[in-house]
Amino acid sequence: MKVMIRFRLLIYGLILLFLLITPIFASTQDGDFISLPADKILRISRTSVDFEHHDILEISAEVESFHHWEDDSWEVPLAAVLVGFEEVVATLKDGVIIRFDVYDPLYIRNVRVAISTENFAHLEHEKLRFSPTSKLYVEERGTGRGFKVEEGESIEVYVKDSKLSIIDSKGTVWGFEQSVNLHTDSQGMIQIDSFKRGTTHKFSPQYRGRFELSLIDENRFLAINEINLEDYLYQVVPSEMTYTWPLEALKAQAVAARTYAVAQVIYSRRGHLGYHVSDSTNSQVYNNQPERPSTTQAIKETKGQILTKDDGTISSTYYHSTSPRTPLTTGSIWKNRDDLSLEGNSPWYRWQCTLNSEQLKSSIQQVTDKNLGEIVGLEIYARDELGRVTALRVLGTNGKEIIEGELNIRYALKPSSLGRINDTVGKQALLPSAFFFFEPQYDGEEKLKAVTFYGGGSGHGLGMSQWGAKGMAEAGHSYLDILEKYYPEATLITHREQLRY
Repeated sequence: MKVMIRFRLLIYGLILLFLLITPIFASTQDGDFISLPADKILRISRTSVDFEHHDILEISAEVESFHHWEDDSWEVPLAAVLVGFEEVVATLKDGVIIRFDVYDPLYIRNVRVAISTENFAHLEHEKLRFSPTSKLYVEERGTGRGFKVEEGESIEVYVKDSKLSIIDSKGTVWGFEQSVNLHTDSQGMIQIDSFKRGTTHKFSPQYRGRFELSLIDENRFLAINEINLEDYLYQVVPSEMTYTWPLEALKAQAVAARTYAVAQVIYSRRGHLGYHVSDSTNSQVYNNQPERPSTTQAIKETKGQILTKDDGTISSTYYHSTSPRTPLTTGSIWKNRDDLSLEGNSPWYRWQCTLNSEQLKSSIQQVTDKNLGEIVGLEIYARDELGRVTALRVLGTNGKEIIEGELNIRYALKPSSLGRINDTVGKQALLPSAFFFFEPQYDGEEKLKAVTFYGGGSGHGLGMSQWGAKGMAEAGHSYLDILEKYYPEATLITHREQLRY
């Protein structure tokens, strides 16, 4: 009798497994419909989708998309079908997707982070070397072909003959035509040994989660670290804010960083490339400083908390290093430091630098195709409502040019050295902020000799000032006070329960 019961259970189990893995077919007068088993989206654009276990599939221009949450469902635009969603059912007609059904869409579990090369130079890798802290599994997508790597061993990844090539610890070269996944046991970390991270103290970065390696072209590949949202923050918050700062400031930073990450997942501007954010200042800095108990505490004490707008959609939680506290348009304003206490004595509160005519010419020429000749003058062409310079007119002996955009202007005026409140720093990649005014100097023949720029703050000036958060925390304010000051229109929620988009 027991043997018969076990046999029946085995048969029932096999039938259930067959139903789970087999596409569902339906036939109508218009043709055959196929609903594929639920799968995870790795990349998606308006015209195609790349699933983890299915092939790359074409999307109909008339595709319908639906979200299903608990007992509710509603139609959504294709833009709401996101990279990283794990329970997505695609319905096909004649091999083309005509419908998406997304289950459990309102809780963002994971973030897909594109990892940069050394010094965050770019995202395209020619070679990487990995070593795990526990057993590592290397598996080719689709085929499952691969091998194991023990703790203490390493592998090297490169591209050869338009294939991903991986050298294992025994020296065997494996060639893979499909993308490759790297994952460890549950508590394991994956270390990259090819480069160092850090500012003053360099270290080999270790990553939680898994890696997906995929070809970009015949010589380079992309490395995407897929990681749990909260785990991601463990390596963002100490990279974005000094870990010795007050806990309430760190908690405000944790909420802002979490909200930013969730927003990037939802808006999925890089979905066609397969990732949500990069690990550099192009998104928010990730794993450029080791994890610290203080920042981990801040993340745990605000777990799941994000900021939303009144309609329940995600808020824009930009943040920057230092605010100048007021638009800087004259010398008298620049010299006024009455608000310094709020910025926590930031060295970036006020700064100045001088570029001679040759430095100006060389730097400005990098952002324009015009040959302006010798620079004879600069004019503030436009400021925004915050006081940032958003358009700069450059006058040259061969013509004039208007440089538009805060980042373009800051890049065009990058200094070789810069004086701050209490010190001087060396060459900068761009001007600290677009809050500035300038004073030209001329020689005896009225030719432009140099321009001195007087400015304040560091960063784009939007959202929360990190030094301001520090100053508020030191004055006894809570992280809720800090968030209310810098994001006054936002509401704090726990995103699993209330997020809508």
